Amino acid sequence: MRIFISCDMEGCTGIVHNDQLVPGKFDYARGREFMTRDVVAAASAALSLDGVRTVTICDGHGTMRNLLLEKFPVGCEVVCGPASSKTLCQSEGLDSSYAAVLYVGFHSRAGTRDGLLSHTWIGSLVHEIRVNGKVFGETALNAAIAGAYGVPAVFLSGDDAACREAKADLGQQLVTVSVKRATGPKAAICKPSAQTEADIRLGVLTALQELKQHKPFVVEGPVEFAIVFHQNAQADRAAKRPGVERSGDREVRFARADYLAAVREAWQVLEATASENPEWLQ
Repeated sequence: MRIFISCDMEGCTGIVHNDQLVPGKFDYARGREFMTRDVVAAASAALSLDGVRTVTICDGHGTMRNLLLEKFPVGCEVVCGPASSKTLCQSEGLDSSYAAVLYVGFHSRAGTRDGLLSHTWIGSLVHEIRVNGKVFGETALNAAIAGAYGVPAVFLSGDDAACREAKADLGQQLVTVSVKRATGPKAAICKPSAQTEADIRLGVLTALQELKQHKPFVVEGPVEFAIVFHQNAQADRAAKRPGVERSGDREVRFARADYLAAVREAWQVLEATASENPEWLQ
């Protein structure tokens, strides 16, 4: 049995500020340690179960070269490298051969009132993403990729708001572990690693032992994406792509026959929009 882990950084133990998230910032090295410890706890728990032979981990934050590979046990493989070299971003490497997906260090979607470091995909661009009319954050966006391959999402760790969002979108059967509670957009009451690592291990074991109770999160086609940007000029840039239409002052839309085709296009729209470096992106 193979297990897939998609991980982000904002929802990891002890992470509260941009100085922990960006290479070159003074606290980034410590942030990498926090992220790696959470992911290793999840991977180790999965590998301890009979029948699990491989855990694939996709580094899904920023440069996507954050995880400390030397900290992982035998049986793990890590997908590293920037999203510009990927087609499925935080779910790169996932296919129908996996039995379950775990999300570690996830955060709530853009605009969440009580969320910590909340955003959706590219915080400088995205105000909101809707899929067939429903607002999606990164949890739902990735879980639907898994669902397209018939793979259930069974576990998520993050802050309180991320856990609440995940259960609302994917169902109450999802096992969640909260590692912190936001007191503001860049501050939180954090649990120590000794506790969160134990909680993550127990949560993963519970989720995988109850695997038959989890169903894939499937978005049926045809699929329409609507992307609302922060600024008009960003929508101007996105609307230049073939097949993408302007649907509002700051919004573009497009439709594809199935979810995988649609989500790939969504990421390419954002990548094309962000590739320009005008003043409004500074």
